[in-house]
Formats: sequence, structure tokens, C-alpha cells
Amino acid sequence: MKPTICIDFDGVLNNYHGYDGDNLGTPRDGAKEFLQELNKKYTVIILSARRYSHIIRWLNEYDLWQYVADVTSFKPPATCYVDDRGIQFNGDYKETLKQIKKFKTYWEE
Repeated sequence: MKPTICIDFDGVLNNYHGYDGDNLGTPRDGAKEFLQELNKKYTVIILSARRYSHIIRWLNEYDLWQYVADVTSFKPPATCYVDDRGIQFNGDYKETLKQIKKFKTYWEE
């Protein structure tokens, strides 16, 4: 059984510049190759608050569903989580607060 990797949808797999209703945009350059490579060693789960059916349709439209085991809105146990809005907690609350205050996603900079 392969270990699980959990991938955020918006901003990681799609070209995202802020929520735009049901418009899921297009895949980021390299997204397909990224999922293909992950799929070789990991069970890939997509984590998103977006509608399950919309993400499934998007994955099928761009021929990506074959590399994904599931889509969920719940955080499953995983080896790691890939997210464009993540801050890694290193045990130091003061440092984490500093990171939160200055945080911007790559597409906000």
C-alpha cells in the first residue's frame, strides 16, 4: 500500500488568483507531470472546499483523474500536505505568529 499525499486544489493544481465561484480555471503548467510523478509512489488525495462534482469534472476535462485516488473536503491522514497557503508549525508560537502576519501566497506577491 502506497503512503498518502494530500494536495490542495486551488493555487496548487489550477491557475488561481482568488475565488471566482464555480470557475475552476485551467491547470498550472506542470500540474499533470507533478501528479504523474506523485502517483508512482503515493496515493494522491485532493483536498478542497470546492464541490466534489466540479473538481471531478475538471480532473476529467484535463485528463488528470487517472492520477488521483480521491477528492475530499476533510483532511485525511497523510505523509504530507501540499498547499499554497500553508505555514509549517515548528514548535515556536512566536515565530509562527510572525509568519502568519507577513504571509502572502506566491500569486499575491
